[in-house]
Amino acid sequence: MKLVQAGERTFYIEANTNIGVYKTGEHSVCLIDTGAVGDGEKIDRILCEQGWTLDYIINTHTHIDHLGGNSYLMEKYGVPAYCTDYDMAFAHFNELEAAYMNGGKPGRGLMRIFDHPGKIGFRAIEDYKLNGIEWTYLPGHTFGMIGVKTSDDVWFLADSYLMKSYLENHCFGYLYDAGGYMETLRMLQHFEGKLFVPAHGDAETDISEILELNINNQKEIQAKVLEICNQPMALDDILQKMYEFTGMKTNVVNHALLSSTTKGYLTYLEECGKIKCVFRGGKMMWRSE
Repeated sequence: MKLVQAGERTFYIEANTNIGVYKTGEHSVCLIDTGAVGDGEKIDRILCEQGWTLDYIINTHTHIDHLGGNSYLMEKYGVPAYCTDYDMAFAHFNELEAAYMNGGKPGRGLMRIFDHPGKIGFRAIEDYKLNGIEWTYLPGHTFGMIGVKTSDDVWFLADSYLMKSYLENHCFGYLYDAGGYMETLRMLQHFEGKLFVPAHGDAETDISEILELNINNQKEIQAKVLEICNQPMALDDILQKMYEFTGMKTNVVNHALLSSTTKGYLTYLEECGKIKCVFRGGKMMWRSE
């Protein structure tokens, strides 16, 4: 992990999940996300090296790779964490995200990955005003993900887009709401700031190119789903084709991610009138219109 200064009061820690750091006082900071499980101790070492104490945590959303360090840091410093009211349920109930991904009670494989910390002191960010911090909803990746802007005009944009280096080798990222994700990408094209820091990837002063690449990628995925469904296809058959298209490895976790996201694309395309749900021989099937 490496601490990088991004503004007079704004820093970020380069990691697999980038972590925002904003000075709330001369010797105090807040964190924007805390990385994966086990990252809390690493973050704390950086804070101690700088002589900083922790005021509070903002979680852009409650996926486990964004709040993995919460438990350690919240317990050590006795501080709260803020997230959206919509996303909070996933933080509070350790089985809920895995159950959602699975579409039913999750097996051990999913629980090992998506096990959440429980009721350890989360608060709804909608109920509080945090000095020097602005935030806005960024729908698509989760139910209630947000982007956070500091007083230095630095944006922390969570998982609102995929980096170019990722798109060069992969086309697929997890989504809850495909339509909301497209809305977020188009909304981000109008954001103003001095620096944009995604959760996964490099900070950039101009994200216009990467946003356009993401928009085009979304269009290609939607076109592929429509192509797959040019004749009635059951979900398992659609997923088989999507595995071929994405090149994803077949395992329990990837299957949950692929299945959940593909359902999101099917729902969005149905809402757009481009695809229709039909039943044949007791099977739910999808057919392009």
